[in-house]
This record gives sequence, C-alpha cells and structure tokens, in this order.
Amino acid sequence: PVADVNTNPNNPVIGDRAFHSDPEQAAMMVSAAVDGFHQGGVACTLKHFPGHGDTAQDSHYGYASTDKTWEEMRTCELYPFQAGMASGADAVMVAHITTPNATEDGLPASLSYEMITQKLRGELRFQRVVITDSLSDPAITQRYEPGQAALLAFQAGADVLLLPQDLEAAYGAILTAVQEGAISQERLDASVLRILHLKEVYGLL
Repeated sequence: PVADVNTNPNNPVIGDRAFHSDPEQAAMMVSAAVDGFHQGGVACTLKHFPGHGDTAQDSHYGYASTDKTWEEMRTCELYPFQAGMASGADAVMVAHITTPNATEDGLPASLSYEMITQKLRGELRFQRVVITDSLSDPAITQRYEPGQAALLAFQAGADVLLLPQDLEAAYGAILTAVQEGAISQERLDASVLRILHLKEVYGLL
C-alpha cells in the first residue's frame, strides 16, 4: 500500500493514490491494507518512504525534495509507515526524494545511509526487506552512473536494488565492492538472508 500522507493535493506522484491527508486515518487504512494482503497470502510493501506526499515534484521524472525536518515527518509522514510496520509489512520501498532538513548527506533517501540504516533500521527498528524505488528513474540516472547508484543504495542499507538502468554495470559494481572488501561478507549475507526469509514465508523456496 501507499503509506504516504497526501499533504499536497497538487503532488504529481502521490495525488489521490494516498489513503488520506490525515496521518491517523492513513495509518488506520494502511494497517488494514497490510492485514488484508496477508490474509490473501500476498507480501506487502510500504511506499514511498520517508513520505512523498509533501513534495511538489515527481521523482520518477527528475529531482524531488521535501523541506520537512525529521521531527516534522515523525508527526505526519512517518505515522502510516510505522503503523504498517507494526502490522507486519514485509518490505519498505525508499523514495528518491532528498530531505535536506532531515539528513546531512545531500543524497536521495534511496541512496542515503542516514535515511535507510540510521533512521529506518535504527530509529524505526525496521529489520525486514528494504527495496529502492526504480534506479532507472531520472531522479537517479540524471545524477549517478548505474554502478555508482547501485553501490550507494546497497551501502546505504537497501536489500533489493530495483530496475537498475544497466543491470550488468550494477551487478559489476556490487561484485567488485565485495571482492575488494568495500562491502563485507556479513553485510551481503544480511541482505541475502532477509530476501530468502521473505521467500520462505510465502513458499517461494
């Protein structure tokens, strides 16, 4: 389910895709959606973390950002995500939006260690699968080479690198980083185990 709160009616990517403009109502609906997916035997992903509902741009076509601080997000955008996580959502998709007042690295959330590892996994304690939004989106391809984007996303804490613009280049960058020790075996194993666990839960192994 789309766990974004739509606080900008003119938002080009969320618009009426969000469950609600009120965080509590959105949270309740997200929880119900997660439960419904699970009752139907379907894995469920929350998106677009940490919240695309306040942006005025569409990251599928170029740069997008929000000026909110992390504390402001905690009282609005993050509320439905936390509700969905508490209901057992299987994965979280991270958006390509930049959050200059919530992180200091200047990177899109999908490539940000601060956002994925420190905030999503650390503060919010989400330990299941993290997936990026499409790495073929212009928000990424206009600024990063395919291998660079894949490496940054994985080092940031993502488990699944969705649709790299050049799969061979993305794979090569990750493989080289593992071979050279820039990515530890422990870090690689952690992502593999999360993905295998999810597949096991849904009888895909």
